[in-house]
Amino acid sequence: MDATDRKIIQRLVADGRVSFAALGRLVSLSTPAVHHRVRQLERRGVITGYGARVSPGAIGLGLSGLVAVETAGSLDAIIDAVGAMPEVEACWSTAGTSDLLLKVRVGDPPAMERLLVRLRELVGVDRTRTTILLDTQFEREPDPAALGAAEG
Repeated sequence: MDATDRKIIQRLVADGRVSFAALGRLVSLSTPAVHHRVRQLERRGVITGYGARVSPGAIGLGLSGLVAVETAGSLDAIIDAVGAMPEVEACWSTAGTSDLLLKVRVGDPPAMERLLVRLRELVGVDRTRTTILLDTQFEREPDPAALGAAEG
């Protein structure tokens, strides 16, 4: 990935609906050349998708949490089970005292309690520890410019 690819990615992260012509002007390439580069970035898995960002609170999902899960059973089975729960937005394998860290989002405290009960009832889940998120100070996509800074 070169500096041109990083500029293209930065712009797409800022506005996924930007035209190939506008991207071309930004990086001094023709529209077809930019189109080719974007398709290559997609094929290589650098660009994984495009979409609208939705405010969770605006759609009734105002309570977020991180749930650390300690297991003694089949990790694959637990991951499959939490993957089927729409309240679980992300699941990370971790090192340390817990095996998984889940990012969850629900409407209110009673919904959080119901979700935690369902998680604790999964076969192989020994213990959960929940941290309620009060406010998101910032959250961002990876910045391709940081790669160039780290390399130089």
